[in-house]
Amino acid sequence: MKMRRFREHYERLKQWQKMPVDYEFASHEGQHCHNCGHQFTGNYCPYCSQKAGEGPIGWASVRQSVMDVWGLGSRSLPRTVAQLFLRPGYLISDYISGKRQISFPPVKMLFIVAVVVVFWTYYILPLWLGEGFDVYGDQADAFRGLTEWIRTHFVWTYFILSLFYIVPTWILFRHAPRHTRHTLPQGFFIQIFLLVLNLMVSFIVLSPLLFGGYNCYLYASFIAGFAYNVIAYRQLFGYGIWGTLWRWVFIFGTVCYLIASLAFVMFEFDPGAVVGEGDVAPMPVEAKYYFAVFMALLALFIFAIGWGINLIATRKPRRSVRR
Repeated sequence: MKMRRFREHYERLKQWQKMPVDYEFASHEGQHCHNCGHQFTGNYCPYCSQKAGEGPIGWASVRQSVMDVWGLGSRSLPRTVAQLFLRPGYLISDYISGKRQISFPPVKMLFIVAVVVVFWTYYILPLWLGEGFDVYGDQADAFRGLTEWIRTHFVWTYFILSLFYIVPTWILFRHAPRHTRHTLPQGFFIQIFLLVLNLMVSFIVLSPLLFGGYNCYLYASFIAGFAYNVIAYRQLFGYGIWGTLWRWVFIFGTVCYLIASLAFVMFEFDPGAVVGEGDVAPMPVEAKYYFAVFMALLALFIFAIGWGINLIATRKPRRSVRR
């Protein structure tokens, strides 16, 4: 009996994930637009686009204006974040398919969420846990200056890093059952949504840090973020769990080595942080560039393997498209 109820609730959840909003159709009652003075029927004026029912300023207008400042009005931020947790891939699919009104503006949402995460991570937690608290842990940073760069350019760092996923995703998922041959601009918004999701996952997983220490946060944050990304890609592109997983692993590996290549070029590498000794001589400049090139070539090699496997796996869909 309990299993039957569980299945019923699960099926309702799946139906809600695919179609969460039942839109109300326009009424046939006549409306008067207080903005341009035209008479019309429907929910919005066809001449100036003002919403039906808008009249003189009242307390409801004050409340709505204040809520809009913080993203709590129409297309509210909390509602979009909640859907991003419960139906990440379907929400992204709706947005890039043309349903703009179902979501809070993604780029604006990114910067609001980033401000909250930065304030919590760098101001609230140090006050709560003491001045010696460091979210990155007390281990030495192999790339000197990287941690400080992330602190001072938090939003732009993660924004730029998310852009690395656009092209690999576009290539490995371009023959997917859903959103076949999605465009690069669509890929941009896909990664913005996923970046917001990853920031929120890190924000929530920070709480175990209070009880289990830095290592608990590091592993839990990585596992939760990885799982959510696979779920989002599966819902968005329509592959099965394994088809989504191996493609995502190749994309993740490619991006990681590309980022490591850039880190070797932009920041000083400290071998002592890797071997656990502080008196190891810094890496020569020439060696840094050799390692950077090696990492870049390794990233291209990983991506080439994934691309080749994807060509074999999508042979039938590509033939059907040509016909």
